[in-house]
Amino acid sequence: MDYQSLAEQIDVMASDFLLLDGQEIDISDAGKFLNHLDQISSDAEKINVRQVTQISRSMNNILGKWLIDQVEDKVTGFALLEKSISLMQEVALSYKNKGSYEENIESFLHECALLSGEPVIEASNDDPSDVPNDNPNDVPDEMPIPSLTEEISPKTEEKSTESVQDQSLLSDFIIEATEYIDEIEVNILNLEQEPENKEFINAIFRPFHSIKGVASFLNLNTIRDLAHKLENLLDKARNGEMEVTPPLIDIVLSGADALKILVNQLKSEPQGSDQIPKNLDLKELEKQIQALEGGKPAPPPARKKLGEILVDDGIIGEEALQKYLEVCEQTPGKKIGEVLISEGKVTPKQISQALRKQAEQTTEISAIRVDTHKLDDIIDMVGELVITQSMIQQDLAANIGDNRNLTRDISQLFRITSALQRASTSLRMIPIKQTFQRMSRLVRDLSKAAGKFVSVELEGEETEIDRNMVDEIYNPLVHMVRNSVDHGLETPEERIKAGKPEKCIIKLAAYHRGGNIVIEISDDGRGLDKQKLIEKAIKNRFIQTHEGLTDAEIFRLVFMPGLSTAEKITDISGRGVGMDVVKQAVEKLRGKVDIESKAGQGTTFATSFPLTMAIIDGMIVKVGPERYILPTTAIRQALRPDRGSYNNIVGRGETITVMGQFLPLVRLYQLFEIEPEYKDPWEAICVVVEGGDHSKCLLVDSIVGKAEVVIKSLGESFKNIKGISGGAILGDGQVGLIIDPEGLFEFSER
Repeated sequence: MDYQSLAEQIDVMASDFLLLDGQEIDISDAGKFLNHLDQISSDAEKINVRQVTQISRSMNNILGKWLIDQVEDKVTGFALLEKSISLMQEVALSYKNKGSYEENIESFLHECALLSGEPVIEASNDDPSDVPNDNPNDVPDEMPIPSLTEEISPKTEEKSTESVQDQSLLSDFIIEATEYIDEIEVNILNLEQEPENKEFINAIFRPFHSIKGVASFLNLNTIRDLAHKLENLLDKARNGEMEVTPPLIDIVLSGADALKILVNQLKSEPQGSDQIPKNLDLKELEKQIQALEGGKPAPPPARKKLGEILVDDGIIGEEALQKYLEVCEQTPGKKIGEVLISEGKVTPKQISQALRKQAEQTTEISAIRVDTHKLDDIIDMVGELVITQSMIQQDLAANIGDNRNLTRDISQLFRITSALQRASTSLRMIPIKQTFQRMSRLVRDLSKAAGKFVSVELEGEETEIDRNMVDEIYNPLVHMVRNSVDHGLETPEERIKAGKPEKCIIKLAAYHRGGNIVIEISDDGRGLDKQKLIEKAIKNRFIQTHEGLTDAEIFRLVFMPGLSTAEKITDISGRGVGMDVVKQAVEKLRGKVDIESKAGQGTTFATSFPLTMAIIDGMIVKVGPERYILPTTAIRQALRPDRGSYNNIVGRGETITVMGQFLPLVRLYQLFEIEPEYKDPWEAICVVVEGGDHSKCLLVDSIVGKAEVVIKSLGESFKNIKGISGGAILGDGQVGLIIDPEGLFEFSER
């Protein structure tokens, strides 16, 4: 554990807090946050970040009072919870950068104590282990968990009875826990089909974690302990300490069944929350868990004998089976099937069917599970094959001559290689359709809550995106959709007054542009209020004046922490946190967010992500001795302009007139400090390239040709170079850099 890891954990909690529906925290959300705080507090203690420990414990106290409806001023309570997260982020960042945090948090701790009614957690410099734990329900993961069958003392029973006095809270837990168990059952079956898929493990781990957190708060000790033990098993599988095997699947399913029995018991016997039902053998389940953790092999499933199958199918009775088994014992060499057929009790067909069923018990499913890393290796090797093909093609071009057979064979090889290339690159790519459908459902729910009529339009649903990126982009997209519904769209009355249709439109679009994947979220609402953004930014001291700022620069102010122009907090958004988190999440994927907005017409958020793994069509251009690749999707046209098309306009720089438009001229040789063959545009080639919402002319010496190239990462050292999205190995074995038009334009404007 280090400061960076602690900061990341707090950021995860901040993201979950961001996605809350309004200021209501239900039992599911509380369970999630209690678990977050449990882990954050434990990890902060390990690395001696005292302030984070104290803040998390204060936050834990507030959440506990909130759940049992003992927080009278929930607006203040919610604000304190939000401030707690921001303060923990600030502390963690300070420790990461400076190794300490000098500000005094004592007044903030007093505010928390005043609201929760709990004693103040003193902001001392003592060892954190000496700080008293004011929350008896704060159960760190490292705490020894008692046996599932350990007898509950009368004192514990009394405490448990008191803790569940709020029946509505217990009812909420029963509903949420039942849903969690259903979710576990679905995902454990998915995991059985794909044991190497860590996403399924996480999807099972999270519900157990949430059940444990809320059960701990409610002092449902048996449920808490069982969930914790199952969670530990899954954590080992997630960390690679244990393989996902059929015995593990069976134990997790048995554990889910046991939890379901315990939860159902709460419906009829809430006061006996820690009494184990007679039909539940937790002692045996605990032994199985311990055996699996100890690495002991589980006994293989018993294979049914032929006679048992015949009895199960109702062909013969149990008494008849025993009778003929005795005959077999008296006649060595005779098998039960032969005896039954000779006695006329069964037909050969019935014996054949029973033998087939017996064989199916041990027949392995003919399916292959492939680790994603192996898929990546295959894709890399296919990429190398494509590169080698290009090199062979170039070498043979001058040597094949009139050998038609060789020409035919080489052409066939190239066709097969191209087909293999397309098939392999599709293995890790999935359509964005499912993500868009989830967004559509979200828009419908949010619009209903906001009292607005919204129609969702989808475009580019079949655009493919790397499956690893789908999960990463979901949360930032959710927040932008929330903003569009809540702040961007007007109420029906406001739209009618403005002369707009009563029904609003939100459009989700995905497409490839300039070697990037772009996802746009557009609305036809009121647009961003530039004046409010400027006033709030000046008030928060992000800027001194708006003089000289373009509209795009003003719109980007929404990404500043805490800069919300919402006049009031709603059930959907407007808390002043979130857009900075969106920006961080997008930049983590080396992407960026652009905003376009017009007053009264709407706003568009366009997020673009570089292709980290793809084969694209590119045009190879030459500048001096170097060759570069321009994505064909970004090229409008190529031309050699005449002298009259060249202009040098004051304030705009060099331009080329193309179809009546003055397009800026970008000299690649100047940006990359290369000596070119031609410096005059009328002697060189100008390639008109689109990037973002505008176009420019790139000056190159010549066009070498078109080629399909495999994008290769430039590694950590060069990943942030503006204007370059990757590299590719060309037909002669040399490396060509792939141009990122938007980044190049930004680089040229500095």
